[in-house]
This record gives sequence, structure tokens and C-alpha cells, in this order.
Amino acid sequence: MTRDPIVTLGAASAATSVVSSSPVVAEGPGAPREGGLGPPRLNRRELMLGGMLATGATAVPALAQDGFERPPEAPAAAAVSALPLEQAKLPNGLRILLLPRPGVPRTAIRLIGDGGWVRDPSGKEGLAEVALSMLAQGAKRDGEAMDSADIAYAGDLLGLPLALELNALSAEIALEALPDQCDDAVNLMADLTQRPALAFESLEHIRSRAQDALVLRRADALLLGLWAARRAFWGRLQPVQTSSSLKRLKREDVQAFHRQVWRPERSTLLFVGELSMETAKGLATDFMADWRPPKAAAAAPNAAAALATAVPGPGSAQFLQLPQGQGCRLIVQSPIPRGTPPVLRVLARELMHLRLAARLPWPWESEIESLGGASRWSFSVTLPVAAVPEQLALLREQLPLLAAEPVTAEDLSTAQALALGDWQGALAEEPDALIARALARGELDDCVQWPQRLKAVSAPVLQLLMGASWRDNRTQLLLLGDAGPPEPAQRAWPGLNLATIRAVIGE
Repeated sequence: MTRDPIVTLGAASAATSVVSSSPVVAEGPGAPREGGLGPPRLNRRELMLGGMLATGATAVPALAQDGFERPPEAPAAAAVSALPLEQAKLPNGLRILLLPRPGVPRTAIRLIGDGGWVRDPSGKEGLAEVALSMLAQGAKRDGEAMDSADIAYAGDLLGLPLALELNALSAEIALEALPDQCDDAVNLMADLTQRPALAFESLEHIRSRAQDALVLRRADALLLGLWAARRAFWGRLQPVQTSSSLKRLKREDVQAFHRQVWRPERSTLLFVGELSMETAKGLATDFMADWRPPKAAAAAPNAAAALATAVPGPGSAQFLQLPQGQGCRLIVQSPIPRGTPPVLRVLARELMHLRLAARLPWPWESEIESLGGASRWSFSVTLPVAAVPEQLALLREQLPLLAAEPVTAEDLSTAQALALGDWQGALAEEPDALIARALARGELDDCVQWPQRLKAVSAPVLQLLMGASWRDNRTQLLLLGDAGPPEPAQRAWPGLNLATIRAVIGE
């Protein structure tokens, strides 16, 4: 049998300019910048400085020593190479990715399809979540039926439970296995995607769970805040599941959606572990070479295409009161210019987060998200009621000032170190998730070449992006929760209007 050539990404590629027109990412390579409640902690800049002084591997000047006019120069930081990611393809179109990890005891395996929730048909929002959840409720193997307990047991035999993960742009099945169990893992993935039961009883069970989750979301400012922020930013193009949309779902809808999403030419099988591409491709061939799904019906209209050209909403300020809440969720967000390279966006987020945490010392969380077009850059924090008016006033004053501050060489160096640290941390903890996120966003090359692309950014270019964001006419504010009477908050942020759940998220 003639094998397709294996392509290695990153190892031999040169770093590219950050002014390319690559798509905008949803997040940086690492986890979103988050704070946390609890005992006082050093901020990221202070932690870095402490580590630098402890190791000596930094550009921070050492103290002068006897007999020396100037301190010795610090050693140069070790170069970080690109990821040695390999790829191949089966004749049926299934893409295979491999990140070799010599010495790791277990192999992480993911089967990734493009069935993210932005593909929910209009009026049937929630279909992607329901369809993915139903995969674990029943399937067939060699003509024998497997129920949910059988599937869960098969996953547990591999050492860790089966994971189903849904985000805006992809649906994923994730497993881990010892080297001699990888065939069992790939076989289970083939069962779930090629021979799922998708039974009516499973639909009713999953629908009931999804409706219960909606009830909880309506009363929780933290859960509701993300969906409210998305709806304010993208408007009605942003699909949001409701009780009504879940009730409309039929088994035929789930079956049609499954046929459209889980197709070999639209799926990727990812391996991260101590194995060769020959072994990875052999596993894919054994269990997925015969994957020939039936012809899919025409896809129902959904938000995916419209979001690619969506124009973010103008600056606004909304207050959604949740009387039963235990605090307030404050979210502020701004669009990022289209075509901004991922590395530049992440550096801006790192730097702005440091500045905001220094001026407003609360556990802020930062996020950058894209649903195919414009990118939503947000900061959020949970506050006690008494602190809301003061923080609103300070935020309104400081945001444009922080964005307009000049970006120094030190600022750039700090942001680069943080962004590289996030990438390295994600690579050490969950390399399969890191690659899957980049793959779903169409930014695999950026992830593979992340260290090189970080170095290519200059302070003036970063300054331009910072200055173009957080302008008054483009900044949106959302306040959710129990903040008492609205007047103090409205005085702190003029133009803050009361809103309802129906107006914000459509239910």
C-alpha cells in the first residue's frame, strides 16, 4: 500500500511576519487570563520578577559586586523551537495529526469535527450540544448494541472517562490510553461517530438536562454573563439556545446534523504521545478507512456564515438585575480590528490585563473570542454590591488611559514572556487541547510557530492595536446581578440602561 507523505509543520518553517492576514483567534494559546478570590497574591509581573531574581536568567541587572564597575551580563534565554507537528491524510479525507511526546506514559487522542454551536440551525439553537451529548448514549459494535453504561465502561477501561467537548467552532471526542490500548480508544471513537444509536429516548433525556441547565443559567450572573456579552456584541446573529428552541428539536434533526458534521473529509484525528506517524496512520486506517457516511442533506441556515461578516454592536451600557444573585458580574468589551494576527492580539491582552490589574486591584479575567469574523475582547470581574459604583467610575476613567499608554520595550518583553509562558504551560498540561483549539480556529501554523512569531512583534505595532481599542463609542458594558438600586451605578457610568433577560438573550 502506498502511504501519503508525512508533512512536518514548524520544525523547518521560518517565522512569518505578524502583519499577515491570518484569521483572528478566539483566545491565546494558553488559558484565558483569570484572577481568583482568596489570600493576597503577587500579580504576574511581580511573580516574574521574583523568578528572575531567583534564577538569574534574566535581563534584570545584578547588584554590583566588589571589584566590578558593572554587573556581569545575564545569560541569554534558551531558544524555544516550534512544535514538531506531523500530519497525513487517509484516502477518504480524514486528516491525521501527530505531536510526538517521547517519554509520556499515556497517549491523548481526539477526534475533532466542525460541529460547533455556531452551526445551530436558526430556531433550533442547542442542536449541536444535544447531538454531541447523544453520541455517548448508545452505539453499535459488530452489530451488537452498546448502551450508555457500556460506552462509559469502555472509556473507563482506558484509565480516564470519555470526554465530549463542544465549543463555538468544533465538537470533540477525547480519550487517553496506554500505548497498547490506543486501538481500543480509536475503535470506540469510530463506534460513536459512525454507528451511533441517536435514539428518541436519549433525545428526551439530553433535552431535559439542557433545559435544567437553562434554568440555572438565568439565575447565575457568572453563567449568564458570557451569553449576554456575546449577544450584545454580535446581536441576534449570535445563536443562543432557549427552552423554545430545545422543544423544537426532533430525532430527525439530530440525525441530519450528525450526517453533516461527522464526515471524514471534515474531521481530524489527533494523537499526542510516544508513537510514530506510521503507528498513528495505521490505527486510523484500521478503524476509519472504511468511513463512508451517507450523502448529507442540505444544511439548514445557521449563524456561521453571517457571523463571518458581522459588524459588532456600538458602544452601550446595560444593567440586567438578578435579585437573587450573590454579587455582580461586571463585563466590559471592545472589538479588535479584523485581520489582526493572533500573536498581536494575545500580546495586547496580556499587557492590558497587567495594566488593569495594577490600577483596579480586583481578580479580573480576560478573554478574546472570535466566532469567525470580528473578535470580542473582554474583561470581567465579580464584585460585591458595595464596590460596584466606585469600580464603575474608575473603570470608565482608566480604560482609555490604559489603552493609550505608550508601549515600552519593557512592556513588550513582559507581555512576550507571559504569552510564551501560557503557551508552554498549555503545552505541558494539555497539548492535545492546545492543538485542537488552534485547529478549530484555522490557526494551526500560528500555534506551531508561536515562539518565533512572538519575537517578531515590535512595540510600535503593539501600540497601534492598543490605541485602536477601548474607545468610548465602541466599548460595551454589562452589569449583571444584584447591585441594589440602579441610580448609584448609573451616576458612575452615565448611559447605563436597565435591561431584561428577554431583551439581552431572547428568552
